[in-house]
Formats: sequence, structure tokens, C-alpha cells
Amino acid sequence: MKHLNLLVLVISLSMSCYAQFGGGQTGGDLNAYSSKKDIDYVGDNHVGHKLDVYFPNDGEKKHNVIIHIYGSAWGSNNSKGSADLGTVGKAALEAGYIFVTPNHRTYSDALYPAQIQDIKAVVRYLRGNAAELGVDTFFIGISGFSSGGHLASLMGVTRNVKKNYTVGSATMDMEGELGSYTDQSSWVDAVCDWSGPVDCRDKGCGNPIQMAPENDMVGGCNDQQCPDKHALLGANTFIDETDAPVMVAHGSADNIVPQCEGEKFANNLKAAGVYVEYYPHSGGHGVNAEYTDEMIKFFNNQREEKLRSTVSVTENKIGSVKGVELAPNPTNGKFSIISDKDIVKVEVLNMVGEVLLSQNSSEDISVSASAGIYFVKAYAADGSSYVETLQVK
Repeated sequence: MKHLNLLVLVISLSMSCYAQFGGGQTGGDLNAYSSKKDIDYVGDNHVGHKLDVYFPNDGEKKHNVIIHIYGSAWGSNNSKGSADLGTVGKAALEAGYIFVTPNHRTYSDALYPAQIQDIKAVVRYLRGNAAELGVDTFFIGISGFSSGGHLASLMGVTRNVKKNYTVGSATMDMEGELGSYTDQSSWVDAVCDWSGPVDCRDKGCGNPIQMAPENDMVGGCNDQQCPDKHALLGANTFIDETDAPVMVAHGSADNIVPQCEGEKFANNLKAAGVYVEYYPHSGGHGVNAEYTDEMIKFFNNQREEKLRSTVSVTENKIGSVKGVELAPNPTNGKFSIISDKDIVKVEVLNMVGEVLLSQNSSEDISVSASAGIYFVKAYAADGSSYVETLQVK
């Protein structure tokens, strides 16, 4: 176990969804990690309803989750075993997240929105089996490549769509009732989109070639014949201020889904007030391993923000004009709370809000903690409180 010490002082080929949306998938294996495979998350023994779960090797009993959806042009119902294991999976596990790769049904198995209903059933299953799997449901992030990026993005923009959503003459059930855990939430906390064809209708950038499989997804009609159905296929349709924070990584050399589609999605989210990180790069259609560090930072930061919002804090955080700061001391690895206020209490909390230490004094603090993100709260005599983040490596 590492120790956290606190010294308290005075306190672009096709704009449409081209049929090769599986290209660029990164392989690798996760044999060094324990796992549970082929879990039937719906209970119907359909191959498209199986998932694999990989566990970090840190000895901890509970972990937050990153789900990753493979790319297949929505045309494979069994590609979870090659779902960017060596890039997204390795990064997630090394960062202390449980890594989940689900299958989903193809448009040949069932028309859209069956695919998004499958992924929502995955999240409900994880919540319903959290104790058995060691899932800390405080934070569930979701990632996806190509058509998987489309589904991951939809998970973020429909997390407040409880059931039916109507555009014009078309109504679709965006939640579904699959599996045994319909009483659980399908809410996700953050999204990472890798080269996703998030909305095939816009021909404003790239080469406007109209091709399957987006037509097949909604029953064989194009966006001119069935505009309302295609609207419900596009993530941009659902955007509002309640959506999950999103990271978009998209390459300028992508000859399957043009980079400008990811850029427009990011801009639309920003315009609605949604937090977005956009990473344009020079790569092609695929998960760019150079940005998996940014993915982990993004998920970690969103997890921290969620915890901040759940911790009752008045006034401003440490380091603000209130004159309180938490500064690391590189010479001894300790931390000091420096304040011009009368600090009457200090707490150390983990990422799920559990109080690891509470002390009503200004004496030295030492608390045993494994690697991860922690929060320190300082309470002043005037009733104000302050919070700051600490990372133990």
C-alpha cells in the first residue's frame, strides 16, 4: 500500500456511413488479467448478448468501469474478443478500471434501435450484478470505435431518454426492456468516441456518397425516403445540456468517416453546453494509441467532477481567493493545508465519497491509501468548506 500523508499547518472518403466500419480495429490480448467471458447479459443465449469482463490486477475489491464497443459497421454480433484490447483495454485496466467488452445484435438480427437497446441492457446488467463483479457503479464510462463510437455517443446523448422518442412520424424506444434488470439505470457518466459515424445524414463535409449499412439499419430506406428514422439514428438529434461529457478523437486521414463529422459533433455538444474534449489527429480510421492516455485522463477527470458535485462544498475550492491551498511538498511527499482561516476539521475521502479519515485538529495526518484519486475537505470555523484533489501514484 502506498501512503497519503497530510501535514496540517495552520489550515474523409464518405460522409455517409461507409460499409467498412470495422477497419482499423486494434487487437492484442489481455491474458495477464483475470476475466469472466461469455456472460449472457440478457438471458436469451443469443451470441449478440454476450459480454466479457476483465479485472485489474491491483487486489482491490471494487472498481469503476469502462465499457468499450467494437467497430463492425453494426454487422458483427460477435467481435468482443477483438475490441481494441491492446489499446483501450490495456489502458483501462492499467488505470484501475474494470474493462467490459459487449457484443450487440446486428441489423440483420434486429433493426435499429435494437443495437442501442442492447448496450443499455449491458449497463443495467452491470449495475444489477455489481456485488458479484466488484463493480463500483459510482462511475461508468463508455467508449467505442467506429460504429461502436456511434453507439457509445448515443449512450451519452440519450441517457435521459427513458423510453420512446419521436421525430416527425417516427417513434423509437431508445431504452428497451431486455434482460432481468430493467429496474436498474442505464446511465453512463462519460463517453469516448473514436472515429464514430455519429450522424450519417449531414453531407456538408467529405464526399457525399450514400451507401449501406445505415439504410439497412432502419429497414432499407435512405435518409431522403425515411428522414425521421434517420434522424433517430443520428446522435446529433438528441443533444441537450443534460448529456454526458464527451471526448472525440478523430483522424484527418480517416477515409471511412471524415474527420469533420467528429468535429461537428463536438461543436454541437459545446453549443448545447456539454463538456467536450476534441482531439483531431493525423491518423486514419481507428483507435489512435497515442490518445489512450488522454482517454484515461478524461475519464478520471469526469469521475473527479462527479465526486465534487456530490460533496457538499460552500464558497470556493482550495486555492481560491479564500486563501486556502493544498500544495504537494516534493521533498518529503507530504501535503500541507495553508490557510488564513481557522480550520476546525479535515476529511479525506475516496472516489466514491467514503470518508477514510476525519480529524478535528491541526495535528499531522497520515492515512493509508492505494494508488488513485482522493479528495481532501477542509472545514473553516466560519462555516465555509473547501475541497481539493490528490492523486496517489
